[in-house]
Amino acid sequence: MKISESTEFKIDLKTVIGIIMLTTTLVGMYYTLQEDIQLAKTLPPVEVERLEYDLKEQWNKQNIDELIERVDMLEEANDILKEEIKITSSMLQDGTKADDKFEELNRQLEELQNKKPKTTVIVKEVQVSKKRR
Repeated sequence: MKISESTEFKIDLKTVIGIIMLTTTLVGMYYTLQEDIQLAKTLPPVEVERLEYDLKEQWNKQNIDELIERVDMLEEANDILKEEIKITSSMLQDGTKADDKFEELNRQLEELQNKKPKTTVIVKEVQVSKKRR
């Protein structure tokens, strides 16, 4: 295929109008974006506030405190139940099947107590600097 002065292109009117509209849209978007950039340069710089960070830290601390209270309460309940089983089993030991059930409950409680996860809370303070333009 050779392109010369006599080469002809056939483009229908709809395609030409589509190309013109696309070009106009892109040019309009470019100039609108340039105006927005210039406007942003004239506005004062945004102050970085620690409010959101502080609120999130406060929320995390409250949740951790609540979880610690719940774990402590569950450990106390576990200790109380274990003592009740010991007292009840000592009162009812008469050499029947009930003795085996008390021993099984005691074993299950010990297994649950050994399954308690060891949790460590690490709190790290991060400094946030405020940058100005």
